[in-house]
Amino acid sequence: MLNLVAPGPKLIVAKTENQQALKQYLQEQFQAIEMNQLGLGEKDYNIKCIVCVADTVQPATGILYLGMTQTVEYVLCHLMHEQAKTLITAVRALPQVVVFNSLGEYAPVADKMQAEFQCERVAIRDVLLRENNEGVIVVFLMQEAEGKRAFYSETLFIQQPYEELIGYLRIHAPRYLAKAFAPNAWHMVDLHIYDRYEVYDLQYKRMVKAIQALGLGYIVTETWNREISTFSDPVGTYHIRLLTFLEPLELKKLLVGLEYSASNRRIVDLNMVWHNKKVSWKNLLDNKEIRKQLKDTTAPFFPKSNFFAVQNDKALLIKHCVETVQDKLSAEDKEALRELERAIVALGKEDEE
Repeated sequence: MLNLVAPGPKLIVAKTENQQALKQYLQEQFQAIEMNQLGLGEKDYNIKCIVCVADTVQPATGILYLGMTQTVEYVLCHLMHEQAKTLITAVRALPQVVVFNSLGEYAPVADKMQAEFQCERVAIRDVLLRENNEGVIVVFLMQEAEGKRAFYSETLFIQQPYEELIGYLRIHAPRYLAKAFAPNAWHMVDLHIYDRYEVYDLQYKRMVKAIQALGLGYIVTETWNREISTFSDPVGTYHIRLLTFLEPLELKKLLVGLEYSASNRRIVDLNMVWHNKKVSWKNLLDNKEIRKQLKDTTAPFFPKSNFFAVQNDKALLIKHCVETVQDKLSAEDKEALRELERAIVALGKEDEE
């Protein structure tokens, strides 16, 4: 997950005297997927509900976690059917879950959060002992690999309304992470996405894929906004606030490269704001290290003092940024981005017609 704070799936505990029979019924009715660790260990964002099947006759057999793509309301309605009722002795909801990406630094983040809220530390395995659904369970992401996620065994059980708490954590996540990292280890930047074709759903998918593939950072918040263009016309833009461990100019270099498709067609404007100031491609040309990288290329590079050569310098810079992005991407990620780029360009041509 790229977001620092995100909602987890809804959890239901279903007690039964025949665990395997109930498991088979749920798999037949919902195409349920057997999962691990309350289902939170699986990287499947389509899972909306998890039924925790507990055997009351043989508790030692453990609990089965079955993930489903249906909503918790839909699942509960079906559990009221006669066939399901004969298999279930009791059913109840668990507290709602918030997933906090602590970027591998669980202890200082949890300590700071515990100092601010009325809460207690609870092991994930003990969550099922809760006999009510009041409060919120905050689980901390330890690491993320392709296909699965690992969580710390301890969670925070916080007595706060769910919507109020998740909204608060989304705003204050950087403050908690500030306790875990040195002040100069990370930066908070705002990315403004402008697409003249207004294919923002595809642009967003491409941007999220690029953030993940290139390790650009973590999305903190995102929102729609309106800005005034060069011609004083209001234009819609999509804003992403990103927590990054890259130096701002290094991030800007990659963003310049991402404005262009693999076929060197400009398909989006990605403006970057850091400390309330826009970081421009000119800032890249003003950087000695980047200018040195450009001078080492085979293409002619003009001296900084040559005013008429600025556009030539910009073209060379763009070429360098695009190549840098392509060099960092795996073959699989390149193909995934190209597929999105082809879809964006195709819809752009339709708009021009």
